Parts: sequence; C-alpha cells; structure tokens
Amino acid sequence: MGAGRLLHARHRDGHDFPVEIGLNPLPPGEPGRGPLVLASVVDVSERLAVERALQGLFDASPYGKLVVDDDGVIVLASQVLAAALGYTPAQLAGQPLAMLLPERHRDRHAALMAGYLRTGESRMMGQGRDLTALHADGRELPVEIGLSRVHWQRRAMTLVAVSDISVRKKLELDLRQANANLEEFTDVASHDLRSPLRGIADLVAWIGEDLGSEPPPAVRRNLDRIAQRIGRMDRLMDDLLSDARAGRAATDFAAIELPRLVCGILEMQPPPPGLRVELALAVEPFQATRVPLETALRNLLANAVKHHDRPDGLVRVQARHADSLWVIEVIDDGPGVAAAAQARIFKLFQTATAAERGGSGIGLALTRRVVEVHGGRIELESPWPAGGDCGACFRVCWPRFPRRTTDA
Repeated sequence: MGAGRLLHARHRDGHDFPVEIGLNPLPPGEPGRGPLVLASVVDVSERLAVERALQGLFDASPYGKLVVDDDGVIVLASQVLAAALGYTPAQLAGQPLAMLLPERHRDRHAALMAGYLRTGESRMMGQGRDLTALHADGRELPVEIGLSRVHWQRRAMTLVAVSDISVRKKLELDLRQANANLEEFTDVASHDLRSPLRGIADLVAWIGEDLGSEPPPAVRRNLDRIAQRIGRMDRLMDDLLSDARAGRAATDFAAIELPRLVCGILEMQPPPPGLRVELALAVEPFQATRVPLETALRNLLANAVKHHDRPDGLVRVQARHADSLWVIEVIDDGPGVAAAAQARIFKLFQTATAAERGGSGIGLALTRRVVEVHGGRIELESPWPAGGDCGACFRVCWPRFPRRTTDA
C-alpha cells in the first residue's frame, strides 16, 4: 500500500509511527458482507532509524560516495560528491553513472564495469592512469576512485568512493615545474656561468704575468681584490648548486651512531684551542640518511665556531627523542642572534648582520632545506635561557623512523 510513500499509523496514545502495509484480497466471507482484505502492518521505526543513521554517516564522510546498481544506475549520492560535481543528491539519484564520465570514456565504461562485477574485489580504479569526472558545467575534475561491493536495499551493489584531487594535482604540477626549473638552473650555473668566470680568472692571471714581478702596489692590490671576488663568486656558485641538490631526498638509510657522527665532524673541522665542545649524546643508534644529517650538523657546528665572539667559550651538542623525532641541539654561549634577524637568517643570501661580508648567506638556508626535505624541521632559540642574555640554540628535529615517501 502506498508504494514509494512513507505511511504512518496512529498509536493508541496518539503518536504516529512509520509502517509498511501489505494488502491481500480474501475470498468472500459470510453472505451479505462485502469483500474482505487482509492488511499486514509492520512497524518499521527501527529500520528507518538505522537507514537514517547510515544515510547520516554516508553524507558526513569527507569523501564523495555513490551507490550504483549492477545496471549502472545511481541509487544514492552523498552531498559532498554531488556538490563537488555541481548537482544535488536528488538530481543524481536514478541517473546513469555514465553521465559523470567524460564523453571519450563512455564507450569503454560498460565493458570495464562488467569486468569489475565479475571479480567484485575492493580496489582502486584506474591505477596508473589519470581519472577525471565530468562536472555539471562541462569541465573535468581529476579524481581518485575506490570500488567496493556492498549489500544495499537487499541486493548487491557497488559503493564508489570519489576524491577530488584537483588541489593535489595542481601542487604536483607546480612541483614538477619547479624541479624542472631547478634542474635547468643547475645546468646553467655549472656550465654557462662558470665558463666566463674561469675566463676572467685566466685574464687576471695573464695581466699579472704581463706586469712582471714588481707591478705598482695599487695595481697588485686591485688584482688581488679581483681574484678574491672571483673566488667568492666561485664559492657562491658551489653553494647554490649544493642548495639545488638539497631539494632531492636521499634514500640510502643506514644505522647512525650519533656520537661517532659528531666526533667525525669535529675531527674534520676541529674547533680553536680556546673553544670547548661538550657532547651529551647518550642515544641509541637509529636509521637515517647519513649525508644529509651530517651536512646539517656540520654547518651548525661551523657556524657556532665561526660566529663566536670570544677566544674561549663553550659549544654543547645534546640529543634526546620526543615522540617520533630526534631532537639534536647545537648550543653556544656566543653573542646569539638578534630577534630582528632570526627569521631572516634561514633565507638565501641573508646574514645575521650587515657586517658579515665574508659569508654567502646560504649556509643556514641550505641546512634548513636539507632538514625539511628529509621530513624534519629546524628551530632557533636565542638568547639561550641557560646563557643569560646571549647564546643560541639551533634545534634540529629529525625523524626517528624511516618513512616511505614518493619523490616527484
């Protein structure tokens, strides 16, 4: 009775409740009485409550969903999916799924759907291919689609989970373009910029030879200044190439013993006699990419020594773990970093003070890039609380556990 409509019965206490009613004619009864009908009434309150709860969960999911029958007709569409494609759920219900496919894919859709129904396994659709859905305005949206077989309305159907990945695709394209530009820059810097620089250096050397062993002091001074600036430019290009290469994550994980790693750095670049280095590195070995971590710590130790303002002082390297990160701190009791310069020093070509003419301003930018590419972060605290009004603590937070990543 009332197929397609929600029927209600009236309870004795006056409230209404949902029912299903089935009608069946009966043979004529006693003479003089009209035809009889057997009415079967079923209280469906609990069933409707469950269906509404499922509908709520269906619509509350942040991923778009469809329920499609085996004829390819949309039985149910979530609000998220309908809005993403420019429809309402009511507009999609009862429509063929093919309406959401670009025209060029519709010919193959029936065969692909039939193949899926034969297997019926839960899987991602079209792996390795770019999938798109057709918006109501005719545009195509890049999507990811997952398929699962479910029982709905007492029959087998297909649950289709659809994710709009437009933002991710745009970021991937931007990243791919940035990487291509960086590769091009690396090639130009390594060849087209170095070649004329070497030519200038050769010309300066020949001029010095032509002037003989006793050139005028002013000329010799100027030639030396040119040579110094050529050398500085050459080192700057080395730094830029290092920064470009730092954008690529290394994947050669190895067991790292942090005390041995830091001691190796100090052997290669020993501090001056008056500067004391303390190590508090009682941590167990861990898996990490050795070269990037060593590069970051080497730069921080070199900075702590280079920028110390006294012949005697202290540099302390300590480590601990915090959840899924190793926290490695390089602390010095030097002059520290002014508050106005703390955000600037991690950017390319920026130094802590304008007086630092000898540096390229790329060391900390390179360090931050190396750390972040490998899933960590770097922080600065200055003045260091234990050091009074001076000192600095550079804190490297490095992943404790190797993670599988996709390198574009």
